[in-house]
Formats: sequence, C-alpha cells, structure tokens
Amino acid sequence: MKSWIMLILVVGICFCGGCAKYYYQEGKTFEQCKQDCDDCAAELAKRVTNNKPGSYEHKYMENCMTQKGYISVSEGDLPLSVKREDPDLSLRGLIYGRRRGLAGTLEE
Repeated sequence: MKSWIMLILVVGICFCGGCAKYYYQEGKTFEQCKQDCDDCAAELAKRVTNNKPGSYEHKYMENCMTQKGYISVSEGDLPLSVKREDPDLSLRGLIYGRRRGLAGTLEE
C-alpha cells in the first residue's frame, strides 16, 4: 500500500513540474505583472477570513489576473526574452492560489 502512495506522489510531482503556467500580458514588464499579482493577493486577503484553504483562492487569483488582462501561458509558449518567476509548486502554493508563475518583459 505504501508503495502505491509513493508512486502516486512521484507521478503527481512530475506532472506538476511539467505543466508550469505563467501569468503573461504582452507589453507589460515583469515588475508590473508582479505588482498586479500582489494587488490581487491583497484583495484576496480582504475576502478570506479563515485559514481553511480551498479552491476559492485559486479561482479568485485566476479571475483577478484575467480581469487585469493577463492570460495563462505555458512555459514553452513564453517569448525567450521575458523574465520569469516560477510558480510555487509546494503544497502551500498549490492550496493558496500561487499555481501560476509570473512573466514580463525586462525594463529597458
């Protein structure tokens, strides 16, 4: 039984590691993207009154960033010239809405 659990965990980690997605909006700098994400997280904190994680956090962040004009892009589809911050693939990151990384152009 323990070997099945370990196998599922390993497969899950490999699956999550290969499917990294990033919030990206053409023409936005990395710093603007980071600030927009921080603004969404601050608004989320106003709406969550308990420490019980759920899918609400992820849905809220997705909706907030989409309203700001960002799309979810896989790593392979990002332009090579953009700066990236990888998603938080830890359990805490997955639970608390940090499933997407950030990407944007470098300030010139």
